Amino acid sequence: MRDLLIGLGFILAGIVTIVTAQKFPTLPSLQFGPSLFPSLIGGGFCIGGLALSLSQLKNIRLLISRCQDMGIKINAPRKLLTSLLPAALIVFYILSSDFLGTLLTMFIIMFSLMMIRKTRFLIAFSSSAILSAVIYFLFSHYLLIPLPQGTLFEGSL
Repeated sequence: MRDLLIGLGFILAGIVTIVTAQKFPTLPSLQFGPSLFPSLIGGGFCIGGLALSLSQLKNIRLLISRCQDMGIKINAPRKLLTSLLPAALIVFYILSSDFLGTLLTMFIIMFSLMMIRKTRFLIAFSSSAILSAVIYFLFSHYLLIPLPQGTLFEGSL
């Protein structure tokens, strides 16, 4: 399982390297710019990470099929989702808080984390609403930290 996550990390690092390298300035007199070698390195990261991930996927499938043959119940996909969800929700906050606003984004994140942990709907909904409101007002009014208000409910995009 660790090799799968490391492989996915290398793929992500390769993509970030390639995207960042494409922003380097180019010189009109040269056929190849300064982005060539970082892009090649990023491509190598992607290929290596893909090979590592695919080799581990085969091992995971083999392990799951062996366990199912013996009658052992495997809950690996849910555990993988549970372990990767907080990192994905941090990326979600970064990408969506300017549009949705901090309050709504925090509510969605808390509610998602509680639902994946099988919390009852009413408890997850109410505690997410109350906690996100308390955290928002503590940070914005008492600590005076400017938080994104969001453009979704302002009427202008």
